Amino acid sequence: MASSGGANLGSGGSLFPRQTRRRRGGGNTTTGDGAGGASAQGGPGGAGRGGHIHVYDYRRPPDYGRIPDPEDIFGSLEVDGEGKFVDGHGNYQTSGTYRMCTRDGILGLSPFLRQRLIERLKQEEELLG
Repeated sequence: MASSGGANLGSGGSLFPRQTRRRRGGGNTTTGDGAGGASAQGGPGGAGRGGHIHVYDYRRPPDYGRIPDPEDIFGSLEVDGEGKFVDGHGNYQTSGTYRMCTRDGILGLSPFLRQRLIERLKQEEELLG
């Protein structure tokens, strides 16, 4: 699972369009170009500056838009202000704080990753004999 750290609802981000308001006087609409949320400033929550996407396990997924606990993060990928991977690969950095077993349980994998792990373990078993 991956998390970008969130998006602001109704601020012009990827979830809801920017809110428009009618002014009392002339009936003109504004598009919130003033002090809008970070997601209205060019990038999902990053104000067009880039950042990191955290790769974490399924043991205890965080609420949408929240960063998982450090013990649940495998590592992070770096993205630029346009949401593209830095250096084409994301400059992956391991977490250093990941714990395979916590009070919330053991490692939790998505169905896709679980299947890939099983396939790889079968290949290793065939090599051993």
